[in-house]
Amino acid sequence: MDNKGVVLIASDWRGAMIRPGGVAEYVDTLERGLRSLGTSVKVLAAVQPDEIEFIAPNEACYRCLIPLQIERDAKPANWLGRKCVSFLEILRCLSPRCRAVVEHLDLFAASTDSIARFEGVLAKEKPAAVVFVHLNVNLYPLALSLIERQQSYGIIAHDSEICQLRNNKMNDLVIRRSMLKGASWIAANSHHTKLLLEKWKLSADQVKVVHCPVSEEVIRESAAREPTSGKDDCLNLVTICRLVRGKGIDIVIRALKILAERGTPFRYEVGGDGPERRSLEELVDEMGLRDKIHFQGGVQGESKWRLLRQGNVFVMPSRCEPTIPWQEGFGIAFVEAAAFGVPAVGSRSGGIPDAVVDGETGILVPEESPGDLADALIFLYQNPEARRRMGAAARERARSQFSPEVIAAQFRELINVSARK
Repeated sequence: MDNKGVVLIASDWRGAMIRPGGVAEYVDTLERGLRSLGTSVKVLAAVQPDEIEFIAPNEACYRCLIPLQIERDAKPANWLGRKCVSFLEILRCLSPRCRAVVEHLDLFAASTDSIARFEGVLAKEKPAAVVFVHLNVNLYPLALSLIERQQSYGIIAHDSEICQLRNNKMNDLVIRRSMLKGASWIAANSHHTKLLLEKWKLSADQVKVVHCPVSEEVIRESAAREPTSGKDDCLNLVTICRLVRGKGIDIVIRALKILAERGTPFRYEVGGDGPERRSLEELVDEMGLRDKIHFQGGVQGESKWRLLRQGNVFVMPSRCEPTIPWQEGFGIAFVEAAAFGVPAVGSRSGGIPDAVVDGETGILVPEESPGDLADALIFLYQNPEARRRMGAAARERARSQFSPEVIAAQFRELINVSARK
């Protein structure tokens, strides 16, 4: 691997450029970490034909970006035609012989062309390993090509994309199962995600837990200046996230009503925007907390670092959303706050227990419990030494266990092991 390098396949590149963060930031951080260890990395940005012009002006921003045009096979408009294509997709995944026949049909001409472009990139780059940074069913033809070529590949699993639902279509389940089973390794971003993967009946040694890295920028900015939250006369709370129901900001607001009733002074800054902002602001007014809770809107760069430096507790009691389904797959926002020496209060939901060590780097509370959340916040206000001790432990853990180099080294070991098999 040291000479040949790695190819990362990333999807939804246009959406990532419009709203940076999430998987896109993960890709950038992982690429930088691998490169710092001397590994050559290329990022294949899987884009639709109408996105080529959009991505071209941004190529200069990425040292290693290769746009890869991926065309989806069009399905017939009528019900019977769609069913036939879905059945053929199943055969394509289950049988190499059927795949050879199916890919000669005009129905699959688009994805066959995509495979040809993909194999052209592989022929040029000759990577030791290929990594899908997200399980995207639209990329299954590429995985089938890798399986046929006996090319090692890995998958990074985040959360909801690996869930099995009752309403999943059969071809969707078969496609995802074939992609997962064909992988040499799968990196689950938390133990919660690993449990979801175990439902696919994968081999015992195929799934490893590799946490998300914090970006170089977080490490740099958190080291540049010490936190400014030195006063103990007010609890300075902060949340930075997309304002959606799953993040549990409404639970925070209800908990803060309890703090106000108990005479605990606080100030709450919410960085981020999203579809729930209006209803959250209405809830703030209903609770009579307008002078204590402030919505900053979308924050990036210095405005984000300012919020983290001024906060003395990060709070985000995420909840499970069974109808989507969604849980916090890991919770990188907790680790970013930890890098700034800010302890966290979160829920025992999804992968949050991997990001926050209960009693050491923060406090975990039950889901949907404003009362328990209020008790945790009041404890941290009344015990500033414990709060500072947790903040110091959080900072050390973020920098020693979640840096780009540390996480990249874990990925490199996965790739090396699979290459030796």
